[in-house]
Amino acid sequence: MKPGSMPMKGMPPRGPMGPHGRPAMKKGVLKRLLKLLVKDYPAMVPIAASCILFVAIVSVIPSIFIQQITSIILEYQPTGDYKAAAELIMPKVITLASIYVVSIIAITVDTQLTAIITQGFLSKMRVRMFNGMQKLPIKYFDTHKHGDIMSYYTNDIDTLRQLISQSLPTFIRSSVVVLSALFIMLWYSIWLTLILLVGVVFMLIVSKKAGGGSAKYFM
Repeated sequence: MKPGSMPMKGMPPRGPMGPHGRPAMKKGVLKRLLKLLVKDYPAMVPIAASCILFVAIVSVIPSIFIQQITSIILEYQPTGDYKAAAELIMPKVITLASIYVVSIIAITVDTQLTAIITQGFLSKMRVRMFNGMQKLPIKYFDTHKHGDIMSYYTNDIDTLRQLISQSLPTFIRSSVVVLSALFIMLWYSIWLTLILLVGVVFMLIVSKKAGGGSAKYFM
């Protein structure tokens, strides 16, 4: 291995340069980071992930309750017996309110754990990099600019902070919301869901065609 390509121990190696002169992420780096994260916080990470999943699922539940409450109101509307309808609606409202209370607690726990995990993990990563840097040969520092070396401790660590505190939670939350909404749509109407999916695919094809055709004018 050439001195110029030797990575610091504890820090995922930078891959070949991608577009715009930015290093391209090597395959398996994200998996290694997640393993390190779980290794450093074996209890906190699963709890935080569970809270994120619960909050994402709760964000989809109100649509189900609204549909059920609307059905009850429409059922009793011809007779005008809204007192009987209220007796059926109130348990659902209480259940939904209880779920929201638990959701607020889950959000609070997730926020606190994410802050602790993020700051602690970044501190441990800096220690790993510093310990690995002390074992590097002198040639490594002769063949690398000081700014490139320091960017590991600044830019790369800041990227990890955004990944752990923002990107991963957002990805998990968005994936759960999309899948939950899809299952709910399939539960109520398979045909309408298929029509919607066909429309989304058609929209993506048109957008890609229009974007690809107009890209040459931006050159």
